[in-house]
Amino acid sequence: MIEQELPWHAEPLRAELARRESLPHALLLLGTPGIGKSRYARALAAALLCESRAPDGRACGQCDACGWSGAGTHPDLRVLSLPVDDEGKVGREIKVDQVRALAEFLNVGGHRGGRRVVLIDPADAMNTVTANTLLKTLEEPGDGLMFVLVSHRPDAILPTIRSRCQVRVLEGPGLDAARAWIQGQTGCTPQEAGTWLAMAGGAPLHATRFAEPGQAAAHRAMLEAIAGLPETAPEAAADALQRADARLWLPLLQRWLMDVGRCHGGAEPRYFPAHGKRLAELAGRADTAGIAKAGRGLAAQYRDVEHPLNPRLFCEASIECYLGAFGAPPRTAAG
Repeated sequence: MIEQELPWHAEPLRAELARRESLPHALLLLGTPGIGKSRYARALAAALLCESRAPDGRACGQCDACGWSGAGTHPDLRVLSLPVDDEGKVGREIKVDQVRALAEFLNVGGHRGGRRVVLIDPADAMNTVTANTLLKTLEEPGDGLMFVLVSHRPDAILPTIRSRCQVRVLEGPGLDAARAWIQGQTGCTPQEAGTWLAMAGGAPLHATRFAEPGQAAAHRAMLEAIAGLPETAPEAAADALQRADARLWLPLLQRWLMDVGRCHGGAEPRYFPAHGKRLAELAGRADTAGIAKAGRGLAAQYRDVEHPLNPRLFCEASIECYLGAFGAPPRTAAG
């Protein structure tokens, strides 16, 4: 079954497909995480490969090509994503061997006489060697060959790759539409939908994760550890946080600091409105320069979030960056 684009991307997809005959050989789809870029990319690929498309250009969902696209077996579609090993562990980079394995696909015509599509998601997971291997094909694409790259970190993509793509920036839904969609997906109350959406930074797909008991419990534990600082000992907070992936707790810590900064400036918290009292208390103990410095420190930690050499020290260093907002001198970040 073909995965449909999300409702707020229906019109952008129709507009893209209306330009079917003049589409570039490479598109770079950008947007914030959790708004449905991957679903949009797959819906676009399916529409380009469909052999009996709908009047608006979208995939019919019924023809053989659509069946193959939905099953991931279409002979004219290749998807490069993070590799998964035999134990189910997801890798952190798209490997150069994955690009080299495209050689035969790139050098022959389409099996069905139409387009061929290569979907790379997330494109920012290509290291320099992988990206440079792909570059020659992007410079001299074959007839009917189209690349669709997906990313929320365009700065992590080589400029030479970006320059050979046309960029499309996808937007997320409005607040009311996002809340309604979350309710429809999870059966939650309007209040829960609003709370989850705020905590997810406005990303509706991420917000639905809070409906999963395990995810919700882990999130509550991380948030409790962060909210307890600076009274809680950094070592105790690190004990709680390091049980989760750094890619989960670091954004949470950064958003909490942002809300401290908003409250310090007299604004309402954006991400954790239910914790307004605690955030206001912390804001009264922070200073503007300290918040700014702590924010820069946490942003710098993202350089190593994918590959922390020592997860425990990385966690403690991130906490100390945050505590700098309250006058504690941050230690040098540890990777």
